[in-house]
Amino acid sequence: MSSGFPVDVPVTDLDVDDETFRIDDYDDDNVSLDLRNLRPSSESFLGKVKTNFFKVFRQRQKGFEYLDTIEMFDRNRSDSSFAELGEFEPVKRHSYKKLYFHLLLGGFLVLLLTISLVVTRNRSGGSVRTTAKPILSNGTHEFYPTTILISLDGFHPHYVSPALTPFLHSLMIGKGYAPPYMIPSNPTVTFANHYTLVTGLKPIYHGIVSNRFYDAASHETFINTNDSVALQPQWWGGEPVWSTAARQGVSSAVHMWPGSEVDYGADLNPMEVDQFNKSEVLSRKTERILEWLDRPLVSRPELLLSYVPTIDTLGHEYGVSGPELAQGLTYVDRFLESVYVGLEKRNLTHLVNMIIVSDHGMAPTSDERLIYLDDLVELDKIEHLDGWPLYGLRPFAKFNVDEVFSEIMEKYRADPQNSHYTVHKKEDIETQLVGGTSQYDSRIAPIWIIPKIGYAITTHKFMEKNKHYAPKGVHGYNNTEVLMRSLFVATGPYFEHKMGSSYKLLPFENTEVYNIVCESLNLSPAPNNGSLPSVLSTGRALPDMWRDSRKYPDTDFDVEWVYETATVDLLWGESRAEPDLKEEEGEEEQEEEKEKEKEKEKEKEKEKEKEQGKGDKEEGKGKPAQGDPDYSSYDDSDADDADSVSDSDSAPTSKSHFSFHDVWESVEEAAEDFIEEVEDFFDGSS
Repeated sequence: MSSGFPVDVPVTDLDVDDETFRIDDYDDDNVSLDLRNLRPSSESFLGKVKTNFFKVFRQRQKGFEYLDTIEMFDRNRSDSSFAELGEFEPVKRHSYKKLYFHLLLGGFLVLLLTISLVVTRNRSGGSVRTTAKPILSNGTHEFYPTTILISLDGFHPHYVSPALTPFLHSLMIGKGYAPPYMIPSNPTVTFANHYTLVTGLKPIYHGIVSNRFYDAASHETFINTNDSVALQPQWWGGEPVWSTAARQGVSSAVHMWPGSEVDYGADLNPMEVDQFNKSEVLSRKTERILEWLDRPLVSRPELLLSYVPTIDTLGHEYGVSGPELAQGLTYVDRFLESVYVGLEKRNLTHLVNMIIVSDHGMAPTSDERLIYLDDLVELDKIEHLDGWPLYGLRPFAKFNVDEVFSEIMEKYRADPQNSHYTVHKKEDIETQLVGGTSQYDSRIAPIWIIPKIGYAITTHKFMEKNKHYAPKGVHGYNNTEVLMRSLFVATGPYFEHKMGSSYKLLPFENTEVYNIVCESLNLSPAPNNGSLPSVLSTGRALPDMWRDSRKYPDTDFDVEWVYETATVDLLWGESRAEPDLKEEEGEEEQEEEKEKEKEKEKEKEKEKEKEQGKGDKEEGKGKPAQGDPDYSSYDDSDADDADSVSDSDSAPTSKSHFSFHDVWESVEEAAEDFIEEVEDFFDGSS
């Protein structure tokens, strides 16, 4: 059993029982769950065959009848072709020898269908697919459509800069599809938002309403760091994307994603799950992702998820600036680059989608921005404290909630520092706090104390013992705060198809990520709070003159930045550095032109070799297949000398090969023709 996710744990001694604890934050953007917002499912092919097959054997009560469905089977007629049908005549005697012939032909077609289904089922590991998946090629191996989703916990988009994160910087100013920021869900904490990313549901609808909370209905406390509690399925509602994929015959593998170790039931779990390991080096994550991609087609996952806790851990310990965070940002940036280099060496950048996200940002704390909980309420009246840095209070049953609330409000009005926080009843701010109500309403405390961004709730006892407030970085505040913004950057064929050359997107909520991932793999999503179709469309491209109306960090106190020149400020800040960006973009264009010239030179060389009769021998050289003994010793650096893929090959293309999918399509056509012939037999003369 793993040790859980030791992140986002409040460092506060409230002098209460260890089992009493907390929940998080609020949401002023209410998007209700629409269970009817589903994609319609069409009738299956076998259903059509059954319907039409029995229809033609139905006993006729009249000598002739008007066929108002004739257009369905005659594709050559126009919409107004009923006038061309002429007079109907009585049905004449049937030739049963011809009928027997057609029945024999139909039986043969059914046999072919059965064989095709069995073989396709075996090739997919026993999963029945809703649609046939295209098979793509990188030149040496076959691939199904593939998407990689990587989460950088606590990574604020303002952390991206040309100096500390050159790779992410190049993506954001170049051909990476990215909004200036993504809007996290309330509460802006790790477990709630990571589960939102993979379900498309706001926390109030999927049930993980914080990292730690009490459920008044079950009288149990969810603790994200306690696997014996956190991995129980009853806490986790909705359908995560790996279960959506499994339902539709798409395999997945998950590396340390919150919620992935839960048992979702037979055939709904990922193909492989790596348990959380906070001390794991990032190079191991790169190796894991590429090892999955290097597998044979039958055992290779098509959806890959990976979780990186590095920046969140450093942010809690050191805040939003300092050499430690700067070093960590560069470390994470090199990890991302190593994954992309691995894709390039395998010639997969035009086949594999890669999505980089974060769950929330980070705000600095200070000994000068503290709110003392024991000045507002008698702690011996409180049975459970939910959330952090917001605090939800659950009084003991013997104390009336309204009376406790009145006592807190009386002290709040007398507090000269009350402009730094607010006090509310759940029902007064439920929409703002969590986005509405649901079956998980019992997981929301009745009274809430909500600090402003950068302010922290503590106790006098804790400060007397520790002298200074910790941690130095905190998140969980309102998702409208600039410091809580999250990251989204993506590349790959799906995004090229959806957005073309419109690389910059309008900001969107993280409830949209689930639908984006589903759409990239041709999956029909489960009910969720996102948009269908996804928010990716040219109509949502970011206007060229868009500017961010709010300047980082947008606080009433000074904040030291990890690096002054952030990429988002260069792109969308008040002092947009357009000349510098154009110069960098110009350099990229020059590099592309050089690559094209090299490709042309290589093509000329090939033509000369063909004329001399040497082309076949040269083209026979290449990277060995994965099943070959030499594959493990193959040096990926040799890929640099391989022929480059031309611009016309940049989109996914199907490799010419024999496929039972092709057989199925041929059988479908033959069966439809058979149905037409049988109908003609009954409706025509023998």
